[in-house]
Amino acid sequence: MDGKLRVAFISAEAAPYAKSGELAEVAGSLPKYLASLGVEVSLFMPKYRSPGVESLDSRQVMKNLSVPLGEGKSKAQVFRSEEGKFNLFLIDNPKYYWRESIYGTGKGEYLDNDERFIFFNRAVLEFLLKARMETDIIHCNNWPTALVPLLLKTLFRQKAHFRKTSSLLTMHNVAYQGEFPPESLALTGLNWDFFQNEHGSLRGRFNFLKAGAKSADVITTVSSSYRQEILTKKHGFGMAEILEPRRNVLFSIRNGIDYETWNSEKDVFISKNYSASDMKGKALCKRDLQRELKLKVAPRTPLLGFISYLTSHKGVDILLESVDALMNKNVALVVMGRGDDLYEKQLIAARKKYPGRMVWEPEGVPSRLHKIFAGIDFCLIPSYSEPCGLNQMVSFRYGTVPVVRATGGLKETVSEYGANHPRGNGFVFREYRSEALVEAVERGLRCYGHPESWGRVRRNGMDENYSWEKAAQRYLRIYRNTLKNKTGGKSV
Repeated sequence: MDGKLRVAFISAEAAPYAKSGELAEVAGSLPKYLASLGVEVSLFMPKYRSPGVESLDSRQVMKNLSVPLGEGKSKAQVFRSEEGKFNLFLIDNPKYYWRESIYGTGKGEYLDNDERFIFFNRAVLEFLLKARMETDIIHCNNWPTALVPLLLKTLFRQKAHFRKTSSLLTMHNVAYQGEFPPESLALTGLNWDFFQNEHGSLRGRFNFLKAGAKSADVITTVSSSYRQEILTKKHGFGMAEILEPRRNVLFSIRNGIDYETWNSEKDVFISKNYSASDMKGKALCKRDLQRELKLKVAPRTPLLGFISYLTSHKGVDILLESVDALMNKNVALVVMGRGDDLYEKQLIAARKKYPGRMVWEPEGVPSRLHKIFAGIDFCLIPSYSEPCGLNQMVSFRYGTVPVVRATGGLKETVSEYGANHPRGNGFVFREYRSEALVEAVERGLRCYGHPESWGRVRRNGMDENYSWEKAAQRYLRIYRNTLKNKTGGKSV
């Protein structure tokens, strides 16, 4: 296709406006890089009452948008904010989005998440239709937006406005699928056939992600290793049988990070900037972090960090099992993130047991997050599953050495450093056991004790390039090929 591509990028979260996990980093960065390639990008997300959203300079562009929901209708207001290279559209309805969190609290997900996100999916399409906003590609992300491809193929199929519009669904993590009672289907306006013929049902429940995977014109996921994993019964979480017949339109594009946001040489949040050729500033950042977090340890004490939502998928269970063994190594540990109540209570207990050496920071505010990446020596990523992972990429930018489990995108980006592997950029373990994590940390600590080796492994990481530039170009090629296929041109 010739001319400027018009992409509607739809996500339940986007940094820095509202963030729960890595999806927010992707949604906040990829549109900017696509725009730099000449794509006309519009990012859609709910208008949460978060500080990041509330501080936006936005104006209302549509009032009282009628959104069918089951047998009735609900109203949406649409706001627009010009965020540099792309436009940000916010779908508002206080009933659904005036909440403490995006999906739920540590006690569980919101019970009406089916209604909240069915409303969001439908509202985006109704707005595009009513505003006559021409769109070539609708790029959906994860289960909260996965109903858009289904709605395009069904309720909006006869709408001339969408006749040449293609849909792309990126599955960032198939462990989260948006499963709800069968009765939730009624809220979409679709008839019962879509449940009975298993188009949207899995394990006896209405499954958002399955509906999207069967309906999207193209599916992408976030690393080649993860693509292989989700096509297996062991790691597919029930999706392997759905994806296998569609593997010819299932592509992998590894995520990147925003090199303008994550840059040790220009970061305004850290106490001293530094580079791979002059690492003196990192020692000052470590000292600043120790002082700010009230860590009662020496400047040379190895500082470990774990930055993630607290869930078993991220390996927090084996991390907590490892705390005593790690503390015996004369290290300090910083944990940042909220999550399941069970894990939060265990972190509180660990913090009391090791005062001055163990810190838990529940809230991931941007300034503190940047200071942690710059100040820690090791970033622990002991994930049970990790489709791509961004923390290891951010760590590289700050001369912080990742310690990871070999799964998904982690095993594609982190390689073991050692005498026989002088080009390695981190430390890797395979078995999902606390003992394996501790052993990997021990290898890292031995390296930390040898300045020459420690300097080399840090430089190796800082020499890596995981910016969005190449990934954005790949998305652009897939967008164009998808449209060619839609109009009878070259197949995807």
